[in-house]
Amino acid sequence: MYLPNAAHQSGLHRAFRADGTITAGGTPQLILPVAQSRSMLMVMNTSSAALFMEHGPARALATVSGGVLTAVTVTNAGFGYTNAPSVEVKGGAGPFVANSVWSGLGMHSAPSPTGLATQGDTTAPTYNKPARVHCVLTGGAVSSVVIDDPGFGYVNPPELIFKNHDNDPFGCAVPSATIGICLPAVNGYYYINGTACWTDAIALYGGTTGQTFVCEYMV
Repeated sequence: MYLPNAAHQSGLHRAFRADGTITAGGTPQLILPVAQSRSMLMVMNTSSAALFMEHGPARALATVSGGVLTAVTVTNAGFGYTNAPSVEVKGGAGPFVANSVWSGLGMHSAPSPTGLATQGDTTAPTYNKPARVHCVLTGGAVSSVVIDDPGFGYVNPPELIFKNHDNDPFGCAVPSATIGICLPAVNGYYYINGTACWTDAIALYGGTTGQTFVCEYMV
């Protein structure tokens, strides 16, 4: 029995292949760029040695001290970038508390805590201001993340969420023999589908030129 318009029964799902070989052993290789939609992904190692897979953009960790962002450490510089990815600084702040004077004025934030005294309240409120950062590229990789504004109100390190530039669908986290998802030799594979399927760029690392792999995906 078919239900009208039920995609999983009667809808058209296009399947694609991106099979290939490792063209330069010991270096990362992009196999899929960033996609607008991808409903299934399977990468299988058909060679006699392990492959390593990475997905998504570069990565970094934040450090906070005294409620502000003090440092950013790049943990995966990525490769293949032509435009610097953007970075969203998300989470890590304490609860918002506004004082009665500023709440009465309908204002729940201010340029600086000390500025509140001019509104007739000598007790500065507790409120949060997100930090702002930007990436610096060197040789197609993220060499550093510069803090433009340290923000304030942090009680835990925030998450740094990298996003590829709209004109750069190829920059990807870099895999290596010690970094990434290991695909064991002879049909070791990675498979995911549904709403959890990656639409980020996908890269592979193989230690030997000529290692083979199968890549299937659906959109």
